[in-house]
Amino acid sequence: MGQQNKDGKPKLDPEGQIAFLRGKGVTFERMDEADAMRYLSRESYLFSAYAYRTLFPRRVGGAHDGEYANLDFCDLVDLERLDRELRAALLPLALDAEHLAKARVLDEVARRPSEDGHSIVRDYMAALSPSERSRREAEISRLRRDEHSGDLQRHYAGEMPIWVLLELSSFGTVADVYRYCASRWDDAAMLDEHYMLKKARDVRNACAHSAAIINGLGTNGHVARPAPSELTTALREAGFSKRSRSSRMRNPRLQQIATLLLLHKRMAGGDRARRRGLGASPSPGKRREGRALRHPPRRFRRGVHGIPRRAG
Repeated sequence: MGQQNKDGKPKLDPEGQIAFLRGKGVTFERMDEADAMRYLSRESYLFSAYAYRTLFPRRVGGAHDGEYANLDFCDLVDLERLDRELRAALLPLALDAEHLAKARVLDEVARRPSEDGHSIVRDYMAALSPSERSRREAEISRLRRDEHSGDLQRHYAGEMPIWVLLELSSFGTVADVYRYCASRWDDAAMLDEHYMLKKARDVRNACAHSAAIINGLGTNGHVARPAPSELTTALREAGFSKRSRSSRMRNPRLQQIATLLLLHKRMAGGDRARRRGLGASPSPGKRREGRALRHPPRRFRRGVHGIPRRAG
């Protein structure tokens, strides 16, 4: 069945994994054990699929104390596949936000007579603490032998302009450069976008590393900081009630996702949308979009802990 290791948890072969799940109360009514073993061998693995168990309640007392209630293996499969689709939808938005942040900085540099594209990099590096500066330099130095960025890094190893720094930097560094530029140019809108970029980066990392996002949407453990006023306004204009906004934005993952959607709308909308903000009344199409968010199509039904589940 399995070999014991140092932490006391055995390595489980396919049959052992099914036995383990049965011992936790997981049933195999909508997907039989043979198909479940095939899924865990070819499409996923136990550690990933089992993560979604946290969305289901445990039994208390009796012969099945501690087992999961009303949890079929097919539920785990559905949630894992839904999570995969969610990550596939969010990742392009996060990558867009990173790209648009670079474009915003470079457009400002191009338009400002006081900027030459080089001094801003020197000033940014000088403004960092010694430890932060070392981390930035090491981050870029590691790209020297990179197949995609190595040529660029080696060519500008001495002193690089801002467009090269942004091209060679991680999302986190891009967000930090954005913060520095907001302060340098006294741009309040950019400073707001910097905080949004940090949340977009978190979503991007979760998507890129196949983190289980959905399994944190029903938890009440970690409470997020109050949502910024601009996000609250956007949700109100989308038709969410005050109570709904308050309850949903207490969840850190939902707040990150909502912030990414708002940031993408704001940055992809161009300068006019950025200056206008989100104070204007939504168009009829946007009002319909808000209603769709509040009232999902009939083919979806409320699942465990509020997670939508396809009917049938």
